[in-house]
Amino acid sequence: MLHAALRRPPPLPAALAAASFASEPRPPPPSTPTPRVVDAAVSRCPSDALALSFFIWCARRPGYFHPPSSFDRVLPAASRLASRVGTAPALLRELQGLGCPIRPQTFLLLLRLYWRGGLYLLVLDLFEQMPLWGFQPNAFARNVILDVLLRTGLFADAERCFKDNLSPNYLSFAIMLTHLCRAGDWPKARRYFAEMLWQGFLPGAASLAAVFACCSKVGTMSELHQLLSFTHVSGCQLTSAMWTCLIARLCREGRLEDAYRMLAKMVGSGSSPTVITCTPLLKGFLRAGMYGLASKLLGSMASAGCSPDIVVYNVLLDYMAKARRYDDALDIYMQIHGSQIKPDAYTLSSLVQVLQFSSYERLLPRIPSLIQCSDMSYDLVVCNSVLSALCKSGFPTDAIQFYSDMIEKNIRPDSYTYVSLLHSLCQLERVNHAINFYRSTAMRDPESNSYVHATILCILVRQGRNLMALRILREAVRENCALDAVCYTTVLHGLFQARLVEEACSLFDRMKQLGMASNTCTYNVMLRGLCRARNIDAVKQLLTEMEHAGVEMDNISFNTVVVFLIKSRLIDSAGAMVREMRNLGMEPITKTSLLLPQSVGYQFVLKDNTTTTVESDGSDSSSDLFVCSAS
Repeated sequence: MLHAALRRPPPLPAALAAASFASEPRPPPPSTPTPRVVDAAVSRCPSDALALSFFIWCARRPGYFHPPSSFDRVLPAASRLASRVGTAPALLRELQGLGCPIRPQTFLLLLRLYWRGGLYLLVLDLFEQMPLWGFQPNAFARNVILDVLLRTGLFADAERCFKDNLSPNYLSFAIMLTHLCRAGDWPKARRYFAEMLWQGFLPGAASLAAVFACCSKVGTMSELHQLLSFTHVSGCQLTSAMWTCLIARLCREGRLEDAYRMLAKMVGSGSSPTVITCTPLLKGFLRAGMYGLASKLLGSMASAGCSPDIVVYNVLLDYMAKARRYDDALDIYMQIHGSQIKPDAYTLSSLVQVLQFSSYERLLPRIPSLIQCSDMSYDLVVCNSVLSALCKSGFPTDAIQFYSDMIEKNIRPDSYTYVSLLHSLCQLERVNHAINFYRSTAMRDPESNSYVHATILCILVRQGRNLMALRILREAVRENCALDAVCYTTVLHGLFQARLVEEACSLFDRMKQLGMASNTCTYNVMLRGLCRARNIDAVKQLLTEMEHAGVEMDNISFNTVVVFLIKSRLIDSAGAMVREMRNLGMEPITKTSLLLPQSVGYQFVLKDNTTTTVESDGSDSSSDLFVCSAS
């Protein structure tokens, strides 16, 4: 009994017992999660499904809302999970299997998450699942779907979705306006803007700026003035972007004085112009040759603290170069060089053009070192510009060295690069090197176009290496290179120059067999070559082919045939050809005009279209005008 008494203490009074219970430590209530804890748990979670389920569970905690950064943190896991399961029903079943209840909040969270991640097809699929689970989409869900439909180009579906929404809110209209204005669909944007006002929603600054931008591009000036009146009546302030749209529209219409007054009005209203505001006006002044106003505008920009950027300087440089004011252009470049503004590729291209066509051509070889010594960004377009200028200005050695530097910097050449290099090698009389380079590199490059092939062929023909040009052409045909009629015409011209008439006719026949469409220039080369060979039958056959192919004779064709007929003593045919020529609005060239009066027993008044001694037989065929009898 003594031991029992020691083991069982006597009961405490009720008040003392309550005090004792209150003093004992109790487990703390569950705390609200923090974004830091959520992000850490999501990042370390080995399962994508568990990570997303935990993310949804945290969103259900009272008083907790996921910040945008947490959505971005869980997005990779959610994207992988969606890619694995494939469809919205499978995704929902996966989450449900992990104990995640599917509630309206779950759908809204998933819609927002996958909308943010750009998985638009899954967003549409989830939206269609909501009624199947017994939930009706709210305004947020409908606005998400509206935005997704517009982003994916489904404008008709988006309009149906908007009409199905019986209570669109301000955001619904703002979404429609943003996308319609971005697409340039001003008629529909105008309609939704009017409906938005009728519903009593006052557009915000972003929506109004989008409407202004769209209207200023494709709307009428009266509609633009109506927008201005609306902003004035509604008390909305014109933002800098809206003023910029108005000024740009006036500049596009050539109303430079109105645009300049609008700029002054903008400054008077307290809105500060930006470089983007002044650039269209500056372009307009330069295009119109109003250099004084352009200079005044630049001065006002500087006084207003709106310093010109590289875009403005590039505009000035480009227009001064086009106006051949090369000294002024170089002064502008020196201003860029002396400022903290970094020149770009466009600056360099304009500078190359200025040096190439000015008296400072000797400075061109310094451009490559300028590129290498500075951190100026440049691309293939700039490299081709420099390469072409060096080649055309008589610096072929520098051009070849610059090409080598391009290759070392892993800048992939194109057809324009190859053409400049081939011409540079030709200037240095290294034609064999040009041939080897063409065969080993340019011909093998699938990006090479007919411009490259025509260039090497033209170089060879000018050098008198006509058979080599024919050989290169045949190699290019075997390699399925992108040849055109110019390539064949160049080689045909060279063959006729070398009096290789049979080879030329054979190549022309081969050209037709390959289905290569010949143009008037090709036929003129053939006509000139066959006329020089005095082959009347071949000339007549070629003219017949031209008619059947639908290739019209031009002034060169007619004069070539007329001179040939005169030299062949077919004076009547020559006169008939001249008459047909005149009827088509063409005139004989000087050589033809001198030869006709010198013909024996023939008088032809060239200045009077009605006093020819040859009567037309009514035939429309040029080949039928050949009369095989001398006068």
